[in-house]
Amino acid sequence: MRLTDLRPLYGHPGPWASAYADIGGDAEDARQAIPLRARSAREQLLEQGADPATADAVHQAITELRGSPGRRGLAVFATGGRVVHSEPLPDPPPATRAVWAPLPHVMPLLVQRGEQIPHLLVAVDRTGADFSVWSLGAGGRETPEDAQEVQGSTDPIHKSHPGGWSQPRYQRRAENTWDRNARSVAAEAAAVAERFAVEAILVTGDVRAVALLREHLPARWQETVTELDTGGRAEGTSPAHIEAARQAAVATRAARPRMAAADRFAQELGRHGLAVEGVGPVVNALAEGKVLTVLLEDRPESEARLWIGPDPGQLALFSEDARLLGVEVPQQDRADAAIARTLAATAADLVVLRPGDGAKPADGIGALLRHE
Repeated sequence: MRLTDLRPLYGHPGPWASAYADIGGDAEDARQAIPLRARSAREQLLEQGADPATADAVHQAITELRGSPGRRGLAVFATGGRVVHSEPLPDPPPATRAVWAPLPHVMPLLVQRGEQIPHLLVAVDRTGADFSVWSLGAGGRETPEDAQEVQGSTDPIHKSHPGGWSQPRYQRRAENTWDRNARSVAAEAAAVAERFAVEAILVTGDVRAVALLREHLPARWQETVTELDTGGRAEGTSPAHIEAARQAAVATRAARPRMAAADRFAQELGRHGLAVEGVGPVVNALAEGKVLTVLLEDRPESEARLWIGPDPGQLALFSEDARLLGVEVPQQDRADAAIARTLAATAADLVVLRPGDGAKPADGIGALLRHE
C-alpha cells in the first residue's frame, strides 16, 4: 500500500496524540460506553505528558460519535490542541489506546488498511442485477458507495415446460432474454468497475445468470471475478450471509499481493539479490533511496526505536548518526512510526506481514530494493 495520503499529517510539527477507540454497538451501549472510552484516551494522554488542549481535542472527537451498529473503530490524530485527522476503522481495537509521541502512531491504522481493496459486488439473476461498490476513500479506507440496480427484460424469462408445439421457440426466446439481460449487466458492471478502479468483482446469484455475466464481461474484468455461494437476489437470502462471504472474499483477495511480496522477498534474500532485512540495513536502504517495498510485521509491543529529525528522510539508529544528517536535537520514536513517515514521503510501498505469510525478516522488517 502507498502512504502518500498521509503526507498532510506529517506537515504538522509534533508531538502527537494518537488514539484508537471502539465506537461500535447499538445506540444504548454506545451512549454509555463511548464517553468512558473517550475519558480513558484523555487520561492516558495526560499521564504521558500531553498538553490538556490536545487531550481535550481527542476526547471531544470520540465523544461526538453516537456509535455505529456492529463492529467499528476510530483512529484520531491530534497536535497543537486540534484534531488533524480521524478515520473510521472496520474493526475496533481490543481496548482504548492513546499514545503521546513525536510522530503519529499510525501502525494500527495501517494494519487494517492492508486488508481492504476497492471492489464491486454484483447480485444477479436472469432479470437484472443489484450493484454495490466499496471504494477506498482519500484515507485509504473501505467506503460503501450508493447501490444501484440494472433491470432487464422479463418477457419471456422462464422456459416453457416440456411438450407443446411452441416449446423450442419459447426456450430460445427465454435464453435470448437471459443473454440480452446479461450483456446489459456486464456492460454496466464493467463501467462501474472502471469508474471506481476496483480490484475485484464479487458475483452472487442464479447459476446460469452468473455464467452469462462472466461470459460477457470484458477480459480484463473476467480475471478479477470471484463467485460467492450466497443466493444473490433470491427471496429469503440472508444479508448477513452475503456480508460474511463478501468480507471473506475481500480478505482472500487482499492477501494475494502481500503473499506475492513475501515470496519475492524470500527469493531475493535467498540469492543475496534485491532484498535486505533488519532495522539497520532497511534504514540505510531508505536513506539511499533504494527501497521499492518495505515488509513490516505488526509488533504492537515492539521496543525498537529510531532517532529522527523534522525531515522524513532524517532517521538513524543512533543519535550521533542523526546529528550527522543535520538534526540539531534528535528525538526517539517507535521504529514503525518513523519508517511510516519516511514511506509517506516517497513512492515506496508498505506490506504489513501476517502470521503464515512465510517471510520472517530479522527484527520483523525487510525491504525489496529497486537496485543494488
